[in-house]
Amino acid sequence: MNKHIGIAMIPFLAGCTEIPNDTILEHAFYSAAQSSKANTILTVDNFAKVSGYKKYDQYIAEVSYDIRFIQNQENYEVNTKTHDSGLGLHALSMEYGHYKAGDMSSNQQQVIFIKTSNGWKVKA
Repeated sequence: MNKHIGIAMIPFLAGCTEIPNDTILEHAFYSAAQSSKANTILTVDNFAKVSGYKKYDQYIAEVSYDIRFIQNQENYEVNTKTHDSGLGLHALSMEYGHYKAGDMSSNQQQVIFIKTSNGWKVKA
């Protein structure tokens, strides 16, 4: 009888070790970028997962991507009130300095993804 219980638990245990594939991570990443208030200033392209690992109920991924600015910095008043936007317009100004439409920046960073009832999402 114990043998049958062990076999029955295999699908359950396999679900516990589920990790998102690259396509799922890419979709979650682009979805987070699109929902950001900064999406009127920039686009995110060329997403690639460099590496990643599962830790508890999260997936930590090292990702690379390009940011392309679609608006000139002068078109927006960048101030400390913009910290509440997804990517933080003030943070963009601090990190990229003066930017203009068409400027691109290649980036690599660690992103935490969490499993929700609606699938994998970028942890805010």
